[in-house]
Amino acid sequence: MKLIESAKKTKSMKTFLYIEDIPSNWSDVLDSLKGLKILNLTRYCWEPPDREVSEYGIEAKDVFSLAPGPLIMSFDSGLVIGYGSQPSKNSVTIWIEKNEAGETIEELTEEDKELYPVDATDAVYSNNFWARFVGQRISNITILKRSYSSALYADIANEIGLLFEVEDGSRFIASHGLHDDSDDFSVIQESQINNEIRNQIQGL
Repeated sequence: MKLIESAKKTKSMKTFLYIEDIPSNWSDVLDSLKGLKILNLTRYCWEPPDREVSEYGIEAKDVFSLAPGPLIMSFDSGLVIGYGSQPSKNSVTIWIEKNEAGETIEELTEEDKELYPVDATDAVYSNNFWARFVGQRISNITILKRSYSSALYADIANEIGLLFEVEDGSRFIASHGLHDDSDDFSVIQESQINNEIRNQIQGL
């Protein structure tokens, strides 16, 4: 299996599944997603969705997009991928929750009782933009990097987004702070990118 073969020989399967890393270090995994059909897109929020609305001042329909917490993407091949971010690397991150052989990490995100799932198709806490991606195949994935003038960012990844395109041409971004120039992970439309940093992004 391609994903297993990409792991270093010295790593066990469980270690391989646990790895959370920046996108460029999992380029083979990202390439393997092209052509796969998205079965589910689910955000796992840190608070109940109604509390996210009151605490973060966002509209109910934007909880899927803007509330804190990871994104889990399930595919028709059986593969399940997680997405989040690491402020120390100023980057989005990915990991494998379940491989195509059905082997899983020890603590699945969906089994975490402290997280609250919101599906892309949720009628209250999501909207039609996100629902359209369910059932479509991924056609392309682009790693977005941000350029900085400050030397503080010279030695870290700065892979601040993953731009997904599906078969009908629709696109979305798994983002590290692109909507508000913060350290928060979000899942956004291109139109939600902060205008002050748009020109600093490579890959759009």
